[in-house]
Amino acid sequence: MTTRSALVLAVSTMGLLASGVVEAQSQTPGVSASQVQCLGFRETLFLALDRAPEIGAAEARSEEAEAVVREVRSLRLPQVSTFGRGAVGDNGLSTTQIENQYGLRVSQRVWDFGDSRYALDAARAGLDRQASVEDSVRLGTAMTVAQAYLMQLEAESLLRVVDERREYFSRQQRSVDALLAEGGATRAESAQIAAELAQAEAEMMEIQSVADRAAVRIYEYAGVWPSLCSVEALESAMGQMMRALPDAQTAVDRALDANPQLSSRRASVRSLEAQRERQRRSRLPVVEVVGIVSYAYDDDFDTWQARDRVGVDVSVPLYTGSALGARNDQAQARLSGEEFALRAEQRDVREEAHIAFRRQLSLASQLVRREAVADSQFAYFDAISGEFQYGLGTLPDLVSARLNYEQAELDVVRARFQLIREQLGLLNLTAQLLDTAPDPETAQ
Repeated sequence: MTTRSALVLAVSTMGLLASGVVEAQSQTPGVSASQVQCLGFRETLFLALDRAPEIGAAEARSEEAEAVVREVRSLRLPQVSTFGRGAVGDNGLSTTQIENQYGLRVSQRVWDFGDSRYALDAARAGLDRQASVEDSVRLGTAMTVAQAYLMQLEAESLLRVVDERREYFSRQQRSVDALLAEGGATRAESAQIAAELAQAEAEMMEIQSVADRAAVRIYEYAGVWPSLCSVEALESAMGQMMRALPDAQTAVDRALDANPQLSSRRASVRSLEAQRERQRRSRLPVVEVVGIVSYAYDDDFDTWQARDRVGVDVSVPLYTGSALGARNDQAQARLSGEEFALRAEQRDVREEAHIAFRRQLSLASQLVRREAVADSQFAYFDAISGEFQYGLGTLPDLVSARLNYEQAELDVVRARFQLIREQLGLLNLTAQLLDTAPDPETAQ
């Protein structure tokens, strides 16, 4: 296949792909013209949170934990039950008696040496743990959508840069073809321009596929086909959220205090501490006041009579075959393991927070230098373009200068979004990503 044929095929493929994307967007269910508007970063996150089934599942587990708390509270409340008995058998040495009885039994635990209190503490800590898990699920969902938002916005920024290259080499192609017809250019120069043009269009197709993949993910999570706001609006939103983290120590403190995974670990430790204390007291007696009101059949007189009884039940385990000791050792081992896991996770979070904060400062400095490189490359390309117009430069020099300038622009885009991703990771680590501050994109 000749270079010209390859170029025609690439252009045709680009046209078909673009038309297919437009058609797919127009036929996407639930997408109306009113939805095609600037979709802010934080707006996208909260739209996704309203629809995420993972959050609904986490809320259901929180409701289950609330039910466990209510169940444990019942240990301190009166217990009322009904009963009925019927029996026939020996009554003494020579008589047989029929015994029928039915009534109510009311019991109230009055003293258990802290058993019900520690059971309630463990259940409440389990509820706190599940609330932290729910927050972690929310942050995970928001992080997934945020990464897709950045992916699409970065792809669109790269597309603009590569499209400028494609337009430039398209103009050069027309100029070289005109000169070629007049003998002012060579076939090698025309082939070189055509190759660069085809390369630019091939890169555009690849970047467009990345943008489409990110757009589909945002649509599936947020329910709207995204028309994203500008990079400047995103940087404004990130800058506002980053104001809560002015220095590395603040970032570390926020991470240790607000990170939902650490909060979940701390709640687990509290729950296991309460369970261990409950196991330690399992050898102590449980004292209940019991009252019974019933009607019983008296076989001797063939009559039904009312009976009532009030008493105290004391339950003390005497011998369990080492079961109580084993359960106590298990509770202590689980608690120790969870405490060590908490320390390890705190260490990792401190390290990640320090590194992420310093990394985003480094990337901010790198972005400034990348922009300076791009400015220098543009100045060099502009100088080479002027020399080429007066016949003082060669076409390969001009092409090389243009490609170096485009690469510098692409490096600026990638450095900018690398900085935003690092900031995003730090906000996620410190649980500041879903802060309720107003969205600067929609407040303007």
